[in-house]
Amino acid sequence: MAALSAPPLDAHADPKPNPAPGWREIWAGVDAASHVWLVYSGITVAPHSDIFSEGIRLRVAGGYGGYTYVGERRTQLQTFTAETAYAEALVGYLKRLGPLTAKGFVGIAAIEHDVAPLDPENPVQGQEVGPKLVAEFWINMGASAWSSVDLSWTSAHQTSAARLRSGYRVWADASLGIEAGLNANDLGEDARAGLFARYAWNGGEFSLAGGFAGRFLDDAQSLRDPYVTVNWLTQF
Repeated sequence: MAALSAPPLDAHADPKPNPAPGWREIWAGVDAASHVWLVYSGITVAPHSDIFSEGIRLRVAGGYGGYTYVGERRTQLQTFTAETAYAEALVGYLKRLGPLTAKGFVGIAAIEHDVAPLDPENPVQGQEVGPKLVAEFWINMGASAWSSVDLSWTSAHQTSAARLRSGYRVWADASLGIEAGLNANDLGEDARAGLFARYAWNGGEFSLAGGFAGRFLDDAQSLRDPYVTVNWLTQF
């Protein structure tokens, strides 16, 4: 059974404007499970407006991590260890439609997977560069409930990701909710489902999520691998 590693989607703050919003947004995070880990960061810039208003967005991001997987090779099980890294540069636009905020990006991504020992049956090895598409949506559902959907795809190793979060503000801007996601590339898919807590303030947010993930290659595997994700974001 092999495994895959895909970068998580970028965090984004509640599009509710602050009293004096900035025009830059920086985030960083860690995503880890029993067989995979990834650290990542990035910056989004609004060159002609504040970070919450409609307009052009420029984004660069990158990450580094590692993972292990086991496969049957020559009638015996072999453990493989891999390092992975990615970098991307995107240009996009933010549009507000009442309670809905939508962002769309297009750009280029480079993703590298270095596997040891060399695995002739793994299609996800080496570096690939290709176009990338990103779509992010946030909708406020009344005074306290909200949902977000993040989608991305790049031709580099056919890497894609999707995440859905639905939260409820239990106090001020502290939210609790559920999340589900799917990461995929040429090696296979990784599904996950869990819970998250998120706290936002004027100029930033912090979120902690955890749950269980499962991998799908030849046969479906139930969600049984625990994961945790920590994200921090600030605007200035």
